[in-house]
Amino acid sequence: MSRVNRRRIFGDKVQFKSLSCAPVNELGDVYLFGVLHDTFDFKIESIQAGFPDCIARRQVGRNRWEEVRIEFEYDSRSFVTHGHDPAGVDVIVCWKHNWPTCPKEIEIIELSTLLGDAEQIDNQIKTEKKLTAWQVFCQEKRLQGLSFAEIAGLYRQKEKNSTENGGQGA
Repeated sequence: MSRVNRRRIFGDKVQFKSLSCAPVNELGDVYLFGVLHDTFDFKIESIQAGFPDCIARRQVGRNRWEEVRIEFEYDSRSFVTHGHDPAGVDVIVCWKHNWPTCPKEIEIIELSTLLGDAEQIDNQIKTEKKLTAWQVFCQEKRLQGLSFAEIAGLYRQKEKNSTENGGQGA
């Protein structure tokens, strides 16, 4: 059995949460979107290999949700190269946005611009919805590098302390 001498390719160092290097392909974008999806208020319904890559929903009002069709690309121009139909997608999630003639109806989430602090991320969100206390808490703790299990434990403790203190917070 022969061993293939293949070296892995890495992106620039980013040290963002659990990602140490920038994405170098579409799969890196899928992973990073998974890390950040609640920042954009998406609830993921499915991810598949076919077009579009992801079906999600986001809240547009009380008890009202819209379906969002998402395509992942390393750079936005690859959408055209791959021959995708712009009418079949609502959002392109990419590392680099380099498609200047992208139809205005398609929302672009350019992940490389969102690796700053939580305020910078909030400024990139395309909706005017206010984040819940849980989402804000999660963002802060994720930026500190905590796991979901650690965040959940801290939030439960915070809520318990708030209840014990008559709603005065921890």
